Amino acid sequence: MNKEKLFIIIAAICLFAVAVFMIGGVIQDVDYHDLAGLPLLEQKAAYDSMQTRKTVGEITQLIGAILSLAGFATVTVLSLSIGHNTAKEAEKKFTESK
Repeated sequence: MNKEKLFIIIAAICLFAVAVFMIGGVIQDVDYHDLAGLPLLEQKAAYDSMQTRKTVGEITQLIGAILSLAGFATVTVLSLSIGHNTAKEAEKKFTESK
């Protein structure tokens, strides 16, 4: 697999990681005001459910953030490597033509 294809794959993974991060934010979005309308005995179960949802959202966001950081760092290194190799090839062609 050449570096250009790897670059495209990693860039797609970065976009997926950003989407995972945003999905984690949606999962984590909890409105505690909804508890006020419930009977007192049901509020504890609803609160526990919301806390679980908040925790799952935070974990999903953490995974998305780590994937994004690793992916974008890899894309940066890979693009610098591709640019360096392209510059070497261009220099070689330029010196051969003289």
